[in-house]
Amino acid sequence: MNIGIDVDGVLTDIHSFNLRHAPIFFKSNYNREVVDENQYDIRDIFECAGDEYESYWREHLLKYVTSEPARVGAKEVIRKLRKDGHSIFIISKRVFTYRNDFLGMLMRFIMRNWLWRYKIYHEEIVFCDVEVPDSKRSACLNKKIDVMVDDESVNIEVVAPITNVICYDTSYNRDCEGENIMRARNWDEVYELIKELSL
Repeated sequence: MNIGIDVDGVLTDIHSFNLRHAPIFFKSNYNREVVDENQYDIRDIFECAGDEYESYWREHLLKYVTSEPARVGAKEVIRKLRKDGHSIFIISKRVFTYRNDFLGMLMRFIMRNWLWRYKIYHEEIVFCDVEVPDSKRSACLNKKIDVMVDDESVNIEVVAPITNVICYDTSYNRDCEGENIMRARNWDEVYELIKELSL
């Protein structure tokens, strides 16, 4: 099978990264407290303005993309999936990676280096446009993805009508359910679900 795997929130735990760093940043810079920690986006967690959001990521993006580790079990499960004969496609909407300029090139280089460093081997990386809501749907169609592993509700909802989706369980996607959507709490559960689908 062709397996699509998201990066932010699936291979990494972006939510925990933000909950470790953002409260200090927003308290000291804007005197803001957490409003709802069960949201995906910083703007929703703190009810902050666009310029505050951008200021946070200007300070934290490089740290996140270079030093946030892979989730426990991701490398081992992906290795097993490839050994089982599946093809792995990294399908990501990480900010800036889709751009055709120096920043885009740098962000793609950082992601490739991060994947290599954590030994997350794959057939191909597809960089989707973060500004296009259904860009992952197009990627899944183009790569003939049989199952997509994602955490963000907006992506899951546009991909589920065309293929199986494993929703990587987080506090911000608990209401995401429907036809073709399964849920996994860790990488071992991801493996077991894919094993069942491939029978």
